[in-house]
Amino acid sequence: MTTVLVAEKPKVASRIANALGSHETIENRGVKNYRIETDEGELVVSPAVGHIFNLEDAGDDWEYPAFETEWLPIFETDDSAGYVRKYYRNLEDQLEDADEYVNACDLDLEGSVIGFTVLNFIADAPEERVKRMKFSTLTSSDLQEAFDDLDEFDEGMTEAGLARHVLDFYYGINLSRALMKAVQDNDRYETLSTGRVQGPALKLLADRERDIQAFDPDDYWEIYAQISGLEAQWRNGDDDRIWSEDEAEATHETVREAGEADVSEVSKRDYKHRPPIPFNLTGLQKEASSQIGLSPKRTQSVAQNLYEQGLISYPRTESQKLPPKIGYESILKQLKAQEDLEDGAETVLDKENLYTTQGSKEDDAHPAIYPTGKTPSGLDGKDRKLYELVAKRFLAVFGDAAQRRSVETSFSVEEERFSAKAKFTLERNWYDLYEPFVNVSDDPRPDFSEGDTVQVEEVDLEAKETQPPNRYSQSTIVSEMEDRDLGTKATRADTIQSLYDRDFIDGGRIEVTRLGLAIVEALEEYCPEILSEDLTRRFEELMEDIRRGEETRENVLEEAREELGDILDEFEDHQGEIGEFLVEAIDERREERRRLGPCQECEDGMLRIVKTSNGRFVGCSSYPECENTYPLPGSGSIESRENPCDECGKPMIYVARSSSSNFSMCIDPDCPSKDDWD
Repeated sequence: MTTVLVAEKPKVASRIANALGSHETIENRGVKNYRIETDEGELVVSPAVGHIFNLEDAGDDWEYPAFETEWLPIFETDDSAGYVRKYYRNLEDQLEDADEYVNACDLDLEGSVIGFTVLNFIADAPEERVKRMKFSTLTSSDLQEAFDDLDEFDEGMTEAGLARHVLDFYYGINLSRALMKAVQDNDRYETLSTGRVQGPALKLLADRERDIQAFDPDDYWEIYAQISGLEAQWRNGDDDRIWSEDEAEATHETVREAGEADVSEVSKRDYKHRPPIPFNLTGLQKEASSQIGLSPKRTQSVAQNLYEQGLISYPRTESQKLPPKIGYESILKQLKAQEDLEDGAETVLDKENLYTTQGSKEDDAHPAIYPTGKTPSGLDGKDRKLYELVAKRFLAVFGDAAQRRSVETSFSVEEERFSAKAKFTLERNWYDLYEPFVNVSDDPRPDFSEGDTVQVEEVDLEAKETQPPNRYSQSTIVSEMEDRDLGTKATRADTIQSLYDRDFIDGGRIEVTRLGLAIVEALEEYCPEILSEDLTRRFEELMEDIRRGEETRENVLEEAREELGDILDEFEDHQGEIGEFLVEAIDERREERRRLGPCQECEDGMLRIVKTSNGRFVGCSSYPECENTYPLPGSGSIESRENPCDECGKPMIYVARSSSSNFSMCIDPDCPSKDDWD
C-alpha cells in the first residue's frame, strides 16, 4: 500500500521525513520527495509550495456581479507563479498510484484548503481515504506523534476554509470591479480595491484620520517645580492643567517667589506587576513592533521561518494559553543549554512548581507561541531578535510577579499644591527573565517625611495644547482589528499591506490619503454596507459555525450572494455619483505626483512632469517664457519625491518599473550624484 503525505512546503516535507525515520530522497521534476518503507507499505512525503490552486472568475466578461468561480492551478493565471508548475506536476506523479492520502499541511483554514485542493483536484481522492496530520511544532517528537495518531478528514475546517476563500472572492472581485467601473465611467482608469475586511478596516483608519483633522486644540498651561531635586507638578484635585493664561502666570509667580515648600503628605503603595501572558500572533506582532521595529507582516514572515526551522511553535494562533502537555520541563532543559537563555531557564527550573500565566483567548487547533527548545544556528538580525523575544517571553510567563512601590509626595507652596510621583522596583523577579524586553523604569526614590520644609529650586511654566487622538501604527490597527473580530490572525497584516499598496494609507503612523478618504466618504454616502463591521463579523460567525458543523458552506454562500447582490444593486444605482467623487481625488493625487517644486531657472514657474504623444519630460509651467526642461526615463511609473537632491538641490523622482527595479534619482542628468552611473 502506498500512502502519500502532502506537506505545505518543501522545508516542512524534509522535516517530516526526517522525523518519521530512515528515508530515501527521490528527485522528480526538480522536486525532492521522500520515500519511507514501513511495515504497512510505502510512505511518500511530497511538498506543495503553499497554494497550488487559486480561485478565479469563471465568467466570460468583466462585469459585476460575478458569482461563477473555479479553482485553477495558480501558474495558469499568474505569470509570476511559473515556479509552481514543477510542484504541481510532481504531485500528479506521486499521487497517481496512491492508496491512502494524508494532508500534512499547517493545521489552520489555509492548510486545510491547500491540502484539500491538491488531493481533490489532482488526485480526486475520496474523503474516506484521506487522513489529517495535526501538529503545532516541527520537532521530530511532535511530528512522529502526529503521524502515529492521524485524524479523519477535517471536514469542518476544510469547509470553513473553502467558504472563506469563496466569500472573500465574491466580495473582493465584485466590489473592486464596481469601484473601478465607477471611475472608468468618468474616463479614468485606476486600480482600486475593497473587500469584506478591507472596507471596514479602511473606515476604522478614516474615522481616526477625520477625528485628527477635525480636532480643534485648546490652550492650557502646566507648572513644574524642582523641589530638593524632585520634579513636582501643580495640581488642583485630579486636574494638572490650568486653562487660563492669567491664572497660570499668577500661580507661577506666587510659587516662584515662595522659595520653600512644606511636605503635606507622603503616600506609599506596594503592588504586584504580574508576568506577561503567552504570545498569540497579534500579541507577538505588537511586541515585535515596539521592541524590534518589525511590521506585523514582517513579523508574521519571520515567525513562519522560525517555525519551519523547528525553533518555535505554529505562529498563526489565537491562543494565549500554554497547556502542560507541551512539556514545560523538557523545553526548559533544552533552553538551558543555549548560552543566552541558560540563567533564565535554570531560574525557572529551580521553581517548586511549574505553572504559567494564561490569557483569555483560546484556539482549538494550536497553543500559544513557544520555543521548541531546539538550538538555533545561523540566525542573525531580526530573525535572531524575534527568536529571543519568543524564548524570553516563554521564560517570563513562568516568573513570579515583580514587586513595585509607588510613592506620591504632596507639597504645599503657599496655597498651591504640587505632587510628585515615583515608581520603582523592589523585587525584579520576571523582569530578569524577560530582559532586554522589559518596558519599566525606576524613578529616583524620594526620601521625605510629612512636615518637612524643603527648597523650591526652580519653577517652570509650560504652555501646551490639547492633542488629537493618536494615529494608529501597523501593530495597533492589527490589534484593533482583532478586538473587533475583523479578519483572521493570518490575514489582518495582509489587509493593512493591501491598503498601503493601493495608496489608501501612508506612513508608519498611519495617515489616510485623499484617495482613501474619498473611497470611505463615497461609500458612506451611497453604499454604507460595504463598510459594515457588523456584516463582516456576521460572516465570521457563520464560518465558525461551518467549522463546528452547525452550518453548511452552501447556505452561507447563498446568503452572501443575496446580501452582496443587494449591496451591488445599491452601488449601481449610484455608480455615477460615486465615480465623480473618486475621480476628483484621483486627479488631485495625479497632479500632486506630477509637481516637482519651483523652477530654479525662472523662479516664477513650477516644475512638473509633462506627458505628450512623443514621450514625457520635466518642464516649467511658465513655458514658453521659460524653456527649462529635464529628460525622464522612458519606462516605468514616475512620481515626485518630497526631499530634494542632496548633491544639487534639484527635485528627486521615484521610478517604479517592477518589484526588483525601482529607484530614486535626481532629475538633472548632469548632477554629481550620477557620476558613477553607467
